[in-house]
Amino acid sequence: VNHVACALCDTVCTSVSSLKAHIRFQHCDERPFHCHLCDNGFKNAHDLHKHVETHNDSDAYSCDVEGCGFTSRTSRTLRQHYKRA
Repeated sequence: VNHVACALCDTVCTSVSSLKAHIRFQHCDERPFHCHLCDNGFKNAHDLHKHVETHNDSDAYSCDVEGCGFTSRTSRTLRQHYKRA
């Protein structure tokens, strides 16, 4: 197995493509994915999608456990609630 070391930190990757992804996400400040509702920018589409959920005015996600009234604007917060409760 070939290992490719990052010149900017101690990370070692198993391929050139994974090294390029590492450098882009860990060492570059470029944020090409922009929120259309505010000025925030993100490094990838997934992070942008998670952010856009926070602009939801209603509590779109609710706990389905009987008697629990927990609601949240994001699916991530609801998943965290399930893990804690």
